[in-house]
Amino acid sequence: MTLGYFALALVLVILAAALLGWYLRPTGAHRAPQNDAGTVTLEDLLRPTAYGVNDFAHCPAEGRDTLHHFGDTTRTCWTCRTETATAVPRG
Repeated sequence: MTLGYFALALVLVILAAALLGWYLRPTGAHRAPQNDAGTVTLEDLLRPTAYGVNDFAHCPAEGRDTLHHFGDTTRTCWTCRTETATAVPRG
């Protein structure tokens, strides 16, 4: 009978350790960046990088996505001709 109680106690200890480990698991929040300054979105990284390419982008003057001409460091809206600095330098 002692061996049965020992096995039961061992299972309970393993279960308690697993549950304790589950509740005390670090969330990773301490490794997360604290601010988004200087970060680039995936959409900006996937934009065409060649000079003179046309693509859709958000126009602040129109308030919607319109066709833009991308230059070296700026993009120009084809609808209202507003020039906006690009997040990713072209070149």
